[in-house]
Amino acid sequence: MLNEGILKSVHNGLSILRLFSNEKSNWGITEIANVLSLNKSTVSRLVKELVEEGFLEKSGTTYQLGISVLCLSGVITSHLEIFREAKPSLHKLVARVEETAHISVLEDSNITYLHKVDCKQPVHLMSFIGKNNPATCTSSGKVLLAFQPTEVTHRVLDNGLPKCGPNSITDREELLQELQAIRQQGFSICVNELHEEVVSIAAPVKDYTGEVMASVSIVGPSQRMRKDQFPEYIKAVTTAGQEISKKLGYIHH
Repeated sequence: MLNEGILKSVHNGLSILRLFSNEKSNWGITEIANVLSLNKSTVSRLVKELVEEGFLEKSGTTYQLGISVLCLSGVITSHLEIFREAKPSLHKLVARVEETAHISVLEDSNITYLHKVDCKQPVHLMSFIGKNNPATCTSSGKVLLAFQPTEVTHRVLDNGLPKCGPNSITDREELLQELQAIRQQGFSICVNELHEEVVSIAAPVKDYTGEVMASVSIVGPSQRMRKDQFPEYIKAVTTAGQEISKKLGYIHH
């Protein structure tokens, strides 16, 4: 449990950041202390920590928002754009394959679901928007890892390969070989890797620069998603990935 002092510091630090706006982008220590009814020494200490972390920067005798805030806002803007542009394609994909579809992004060693559209008979996997799953056990995660710079992929693998389902790959070299194959073929299939008797198939989503920034996937029970249907599913998922990529400005040459 966090103690009350730490929670109060976090609350006060966020209150300081919220003061900055287009109308007033520079604040001094005394001004902040007066508006928030805080002790000047408390404000001075918090501002110093925010400067060290890059959330604020000194501008003469006042302070303004730093680069860390811009980085966070860039992530949010990019995620919102994917969410908005992917919705129609996800609904179309679900109607076509009659299985649940997700849009996911890579965050550290996990994937995070940005959007989910359920089919009429969804598998109760407890997946929901905002949920994290290990990247190495999911088709979405493998697609994202396959198209990352080598150092990013190795950094994720350095954190270990968890055994989530009966078919999870826990051997590093085996997984690296599979990621290479995924990069070449442009899709990933996972059977019984995150959950038993569950199949997921994913394809990359590219931005206007050609970088893979998200993945689109379908997931369903293995008794419905049979192996003889995989080619049809792969075509549907890769088509959805291409559609969303096009909406994000990617031009296929």
